[in-house]
Amino acid sequence: MSTNTYNDTNIKENFLSVVLGIYVLLIGGGLPLVVKDRYFDILVIKYYYFCFCTIAMFIVVLGYLLIWKKKSSITSMDKISVKYIVNNLSLLDILVLLYWSVATISTITSDYVYEAFWGNEGRLTGLFLITWYVVSYFCVSRLWKYKNWYIDIILISGILVSLFGITDYFNLDILGFRAPMIPKQRSIFTSTIGNINTYTAYVGIITAIATVLFATEKKKSRVCWYYICVVICFFAIIMGVSDNAYLSLVALFGFLPIYLFKNSSGVKKYLIILSTFFTVTQCIDLINTFWGDRVLGIDSAFNIVISFNYLHYLVFILWSIVAIWYLFDIKHKAPLACYGNKLVNIWLVFISVIILGMLFILYDCNVAGNADRYSSASNYLLFNDDWGTHRGYIWRNAVESFLNLSLWKKMVGYGPETFGILLLRKTAKNPYNEIFDSAHNEYLHTLVTVGILGLTFYISTLVIFIKNCFTRKSRNPYIAAIAFGVICYSVQAFVNLNLPIVTPILWLLLGMGSATINTEVKE
Repeated sequence: MSTNTYNDTNIKENFLSVVLGIYVLLIGGGLPLVVKDRYFDILVIKYYYFCFCTIAMFIVVLGYLLIWKKKSSITSMDKISVKYIVNNLSLLDILVLLYWSVATISTITSDYVYEAFWGNEGRLTGLFLITWYVVSYFCVSRLWKYKNWYIDIILISGILVSLFGITDYFNLDILGFRAPMIPKQRSIFTSTIGNINTYTAYVGIITAIATVLFATEKKKSRVCWYYICVVICFFAIIMGVSDNAYLSLVALFGFLPIYLFKNSSGVKKYLIILSTFFTVTQCIDLINTFWGDRVLGIDSAFNIVISFNYLHYLVFILWSIVAIWYLFDIKHKAPLACYGNKLVNIWLVFISVIILGMLFILYDCNVAGNADRYSSASNYLLFNDDWGTHRGYIWRNAVESFLNLSLWKKMVGYGPETFGILLLRKTAKNPYNEIFDSAHNEYLHTLVTVGILGLTFYISTLVIFIKNCFTRKSRNPYIAAIAFGVICYSVQAFVNLNLPIVTPILWLLLGMGSATINTEVKE
């Protein structure tokens, strides 16, 4: 390649990377904060914002490439050419395209093509939005140039959202979003995200990113900054007063040792994180005790932890272990101890025992009929129509409706975002007097709307992405942070919705993680 040709290609890639850099900032940093008319149009305004930014980005990229191709004398194919992209699709890329292809087929063959395309009878996640998710993924993964500070900007945006949420817990309403709402709805909307379930889904991603960066950072000033972020996020996710938050935290605390327990530094950081979480929980308990009339109060699964009578002793013991360990290392100048996979394997056995124990408890509670053994915890363990704010009722009817579909519909689904249409007649006279346009379980919702194939490709996309992040030779903490963000989102999605408020962040992380991996592989 001649010098001029190389320079021309370099200029082209630099321009496109700047365009994608702006796009990453607009979505990762801007989408969580953008609002228009308080909570009254928050879903729609974020949907339009994401679509506008993505379409504008795509037009600029496509237009620039067409103009460049016309004016340039370059004949060699680089990473931007269609032929090169097709010939170099990764397994992850193929899975994303297969998921989009199934969604397209599902839309075309749906009984409600218009509704399946636009998603107007649900939460707007029709084929149109899915298409721009896919475009976002490919453009970011191919054209964005990895820089650590982009993740920091996303983290800063998340901290602002979290701080607004914390002030809402204290009923300050500094944004004035809750004032026009009817009193009974004020407690279920917060910050610049909206519904508390969506809010905690987003904060779960930010919590994971902050925690991993704190656990892996070496520079003291940045360690302090990330620790402050961790504390704020723990306060925010608990004060979000949503049960789906505990799933994000269980995923974080459950999977983090697999990444950290390779050496003594990782174990100590994990103990600090665990100690911090229980300290924050203790602080919230004190806040609720002394300012109970000024705060919302905790009405979620976190009550089990907060009401633990010996919580303050647990906090003291954990911090004592941390202090003694650090003092011992300082006095004896202990070198970094490497454990290999020994502690990881022990942790995996421990997790396996916990899972088996939970399965037994679920069996004992739901099949053996011994729910009364578990007192108040039975509200979370006994699956019936009332479970999870009527999620049990929705899931049962969704499964029954899916089983009644034809074989073709089972494979490709009823059509993107047509869940409410399918269940309308079946749940028309439900005892809760509600309209169910979502399964409140992203995977069940995906199964019904884009079928077995769509669900398979979607889950495979998430699994392969996470695998790619952890099966590389280098251990870039920012890639791990992105991966844990995806993990926490994926786990809480079992009881939550796919919305164009938080889901665009998921697809952005998929693109950013892939771009980061591609950059490091080349280096």
